[in-house]
Amino acid sequence: MRSPATESGFARLAVAAVVVLSAVELGHSADDDDSVIARVTNLSAALPAGEWSRVEAGVDNGLAWLASQQEEDGRFPSDDAAQPAVTSMAIMAFLSRGHMPDQGRYGRQISAAIDFVLSTQRRRGYFSLLPVTPPAQHLSPSQTVTYNHSIAGLMLGEVYGTTSGERSQRIKDAIARALIFHREVQTRQKQVPSDIGGFRYGYPESPNASSDMSVTGWALMFLRSARNAEFNVPKQYFDEGLDFVERCYESDPSQHEKGVFRYRPLASDPNGNPQITLANTASAMLTLILGGRHQNAGIVDGVRWFRSRDYPRPWQNGYFYLSSYYSSQAMAQVGGETWNQIFPQIARNLLEEQASDGAWPLGTGNEGKFGQTYTTSLAILALTPAYQLLPIYQR
Repeated sequence: MRSPATESGFARLAVAAVVVLSAVELGHSADDDDSVIARVTNLSAALPAGEWSRVEAGVDNGLAWLASQQEEDGRFPSDDAAQPAVTSMAIMAFLSRGHMPDQGRYGRQISAAIDFVLSTQRRRGYFSLLPVTPPAQHLSPSQTVTYNHSIAGLMLGEVYGTTSGERSQRIKDAIARALIFHREVQTRQKQVPSDIGGFRYGYPESPNASSDMSVTGWALMFLRSARNAEFNVPKQYFDEGLDFVERCYESDPSQHEKGVFRYRPLASDPNGNPQITLANTASAMLTLILGGRHQNAGIVDGVRWFRSRDYPRPWQNGYFYLSSYYSSQAMAQVGGETWNQIFPQIARNLLEEQASDGAWPLGTGNEGKFGQTYTTSLAILALTPAYQLLPIYQR
């Protein structure tokens, strides 16, 4: 892993990618790629050197602000119901710029944050700062537990290889326990067959299990990260989850104004709000590509959808920061001219929003409830795919 001390420029950090490695590892040949996925790409080509310098400065200022917000117990502040997910996002933001535990400027702070996340693991194996009890009310710990669990697990998988000694063993044990609970959630009896294989928020013992794209995207990235870290994650787990993601694809062109993937499959919620959104579309595309299903019709249609319009400004999207994170990472996986077209717009939008102190402002709607460490962490993660330093997102 490169460090900022040895490589300070974005253009030097971006590398040419020959194949989508995740596709090969899960048993799909990269030779089968169609034209929407660039088999060879240089992510630094999206911006001239001067613009990369602006991005780099924005990222570094954002990380300095994040570091100034850390609390004594290691967490990065947010609503308690969103912990340890928000702290895990902040850790990944530091990792995405090459900072590592116990090393360099932020090493001690990253380690303290990891220890905080580990301290939130409950007896059942899931991660939640607050006790999880019924009912699963909106933004209560009972509703957010699967988000907290999946995002914390994703972060621990990413950081596992950068640690040693006692902390490394604690992370190993925590991931092993977390994966057992994760599979319990995935295999719960679903009310509707089209929800099989997916994940959703809710109290762990809920008798009314279902699935949605929002939670499933994070949940499958945890599995991907754990597999990259050489934990035993059978391919069956991915296949079942990816089958659910594919069922969220919306093939009706009349529904494509806001994206091409639904919040839930049509068969799961035929009379409800389809919630075809940018966030769901980008999350689904990223998840399918990381899972090796880069020939799925939704990927082809999604790339076409992204390239047919300007990337939305903050006031045009209710989940601006989450959408930007997913979109940037997904377009980096696609690469080529698609990345070159979309990433400069994402970077422009984010840099225009950044405050002079390095933070990004509160989001709108639900995003506004999680604080500026949430928005700042996601903004940084959206600006750093060209570094290729988070193992899960390496092409």
